[in-house]
Amino acid sequence: MKLDRRTFVKSAFAAGVFPCFAGCASGALAKKWAPRAFGKGDKVRLACVGIGQQAWNDIKAFEKTGLCEVTALCDTDLEGKQCAAALKKYPKAPRFTDFRKMLDAMEGKIDAVAVMTPDFSHFPALMDAMRRGLPVFTEKPLAHTFEECELLMQAAAKYGVPTQMGNQGHSGENYYQFKHYVETGVIDVSKLTRLAAHMNNSRRWHKWNGKVSAFPTGETMPKGIDWDTWLGTATYHEYSKDYVQGEWRSWYDFGNGALGDWGAHTMDTMHRFFELGLPTDIKIKDVKGWNPFVFPMQDTLVFTFPAKGRRPKIDLEWYEGVKNLPKLPKGHKSQGWNPDIPTAKGSTAKDASKLVPGKFFCLSDGTAWQGGSHSSPISRCGDGGKVPSYPKPGSNHYANFLLAVMGREETRSPFSVTAPLSEVFCLGCIAQRLNRGFKFDPVAKRVVGDAEADALLKGSKGTPRKGWEEFYRV
Repeated sequence: MKLDRRTFVKSAFAAGVFPCFAGCASGALAKKWAPRAFGKGDKVRLACVGIGQQAWNDIKAFEKTGLCEVTALCDTDLEGKQCAAALKKYPKAPRFTDFRKMLDAMEGKIDAVAVMTPDFSHFPALMDAMRRGLPVFTEKPLAHTFEECELLMQAAAKYGVPTQMGNQGHSGENYYQFKHYVETGVIDVSKLTRLAAHMNNSRRWHKWNGKVSAFPTGETMPKGIDWDTWLGTATYHEYSKDYVQGEWRSWYDFGNGALGDWGAHTMDTMHRFFELGLPTDIKIKDVKGWNPFVFPMQDTLVFTFPAKGRRPKIDLEWYEGVKNLPKLPKGHKSQGWNPDIPTAKGSTAKDASKLVPGKFFCLSDGTAWQGGSHSSPISRCGDGGKVPSYPKPGSNHYANFLLAVMGREETRSPFSVTAPLSEVFCLGCIAQRLNRGFKFDPVAKRVVGDAEADALLKGSKGTPRKGWEEFYRV
């Protein structure tokens, strides 16, 4: 009887043949990455997991670079109207509803994989691709749980593949400013006294206003949805329209809330260039609309980071909720909506608040800096927008990844950088879910004195689902 590769590996895993590895590229099947020889005019053969909504924005951005050709399309709802544009654009690209089948079928025919699915479903597709020696791009946040972030960081190091998370501003002006200003002393990290990030606009998801008393009742699925693959590693739930088309972000079992949605676009440069790492304490206050199923409508999180080098111990404040406005530093002025922020059809988020998503930080010499989201540049508060010079951006975030696949650049937002950042989000989500703060040991990477919070580092009860355990070994 002929066994395909996946059946062989899963059988071997169950039998304990591969004690140190798992997944379709376990043990001897795993591959270390090496770029193929790209000749003049050659393009990266890109496979896309997720092709609707934000994924379609990403696909168009990849295409615009002129550096890739979309070689395969995968989505669990190929008959959904959100997939129509991609299917029309690439009629000859093979189509799949299961990323595992796509990676099996396209072996040797693709150079990289872009995973642009809901928060909770990034992990298995990324692990599967990296074990095959394939570079990966994924949307933010990196993964749904702290443990998944850890494993992805370890896998990236093990297989040596280029990795990139989709916090697009990490290739824009904000990135180059922060890097240059910290390295040259324009921003003196020894004088930092306050860090804050905020998202005070209404959300284009989360329609319940905190009034949820149970999970949705199961419904008849629309034709064509591969629900088992959509669920992936997540705790089992029967199909409901209240989980799909962006609403997954509202539920603890599937999303990372507003923090996972916007934190990667507002906190990323502060976290990286102030070398924050992992916090020792997470506090939560000003909570409204809390319940045990979906994220609250409003809350303030405070992450305490230990001193490092010249930087003192510091708190990073996170504010979400339309009326939960932070106390702004003197001279702070409202900024415009950054043009590289994708817009959602029907969204009125831009009109909800004059305080657009962004960040600010204060220093002991009395100065303060402010910036918006994504690639928005920063400026001194009350300084009329004047800033010291800094290097101008190079390749954009999508081109940067593709050039890395070709062996010509290094990615600016690799998993070694974005895993710790996303772990901060995961810790904040645990505090939101439990409606309480906790202590954290950043060396042991365990919650201190709170068994329930510590268990949530691995995700909801029932995660991973039976049959998906193979992805949780490096």
